[in-house]
Amino acid sequence: MAMPLSWKLGGALAAVIVAALAWRGLSLYLAARHADELTRDVARNAEVEAQLARARAQQRSAELAATLRRQREDLANTYRQVSEDAARHRVEQARREERQRQEALRIEASHRLGADQTCVDGIVINRRGSSFTQAVGSKGLPIQCSGDTAAEPLR
Repeated sequence: MAMPLSWKLGGALAAVIVAALAWRGLSLYLAARHADELTRDVARNAEVEAQLARARAQQRSAELAATLRRQREDLANTYRQVSEDAARHRVEQARREERQRQEALRIEASHRLGADQTCVDGIVINRRGSSFTQAVGSKGLPIQCSGDTAAEPLR
């Protein structure tokens, strides 16, 4: 049986249309599949980058915490050292002041008239029994006095 030419042309045209539609469908399917793969790759890469960023942030946070802890320890050590130095300085200052006070007392005591000495008209007089003599200083001059204190050391 012979088919008319219009049917052959119509069948060929239908086959071309079906082939074009099939090609278009296959092309859309492949493009969608490729887009899905790219989307998954981008999502996977983004997740990996996010994990790396979290790991870097945690590491940086740990480093900063360690640095802060060291700085606090250093500051505490510095405060402790300053306190210890200040305490030592206060003790040394108190010792110096006590030495100065003792020296002042010693000097004052060396200027104070003894039981056998009196101040008469501003001059120190030594008394030994019934004899009286003027106290003489380092320059050979009589030692001046006022009340019970001499102008220069007596001892």
